[in-house]
Amino acid sequence: MPSSVTDPGDAFEAGVRVARTLERHGISYALGGALAYGQYGIPRATNDVDVNVFLAADAIDGVFAALRTLGIEIDTVAAKRQVESEGMFITRFADFRLDVFLPSIDFSWEAERTRVRRTIEGVGVWFLSVEALCVFKLLFFRGKDVVDLERLIAVQGSAIDHSYVRTQIVAMAGEEDERVATWDRLWADHLPR
Repeated sequence: MPSSVTDPGDAFEAGVRVARTLERHGISYALGGALAYGQYGIPRATNDVDVNVFLAADAIDGVFAALRTLGIEIDTVAAKRQVESEGMFITRFADFRLDVFLPSIDFSWEAERTRVRRTIEGVGVWFLSVEALCVFKLLFFRGKDVVDLERLIAVQGSAIDHSYVRTQIVAMAGEEDERVATWDRLWADHLPR
């Protein structure tokens, strides 16, 4: 339950508010995680908002300023330290965890190039493309990411550019990496026939 009339009622609303605020401040972004996952046909409950911001770490103060306009409190010293060590920082927007990812690998810039704009309540919002989402899920490679990939393939099928995802993972991890074999197996096992 929101603590005030200004708090978002769910993670999707929180994500859209963050997106619109970043856009108003001229910050390139894309929503990721469960919110992007839901755009490709598999909505699921979440209390997290993942947002990728496409700017250099030394420009992070603009992100802090934008988020503060939503009433989000940020310990900037701790956040900058976390960005240095992990390529992201975590804060809260009302009842929702907010993970803000900065480009820590070259593929992040490719994710910006391939992001997809969707209209939400009459306003455009950027999301990671389904292929970028697949690449990031393969990089994180947790059990839940593999399950998400199975479902994405089952729902999206050949709308996903299999070879693009595979090429990106091979470039980052090598042909022999288990992520490549897992991607190929998931594609073979879950692609609708």
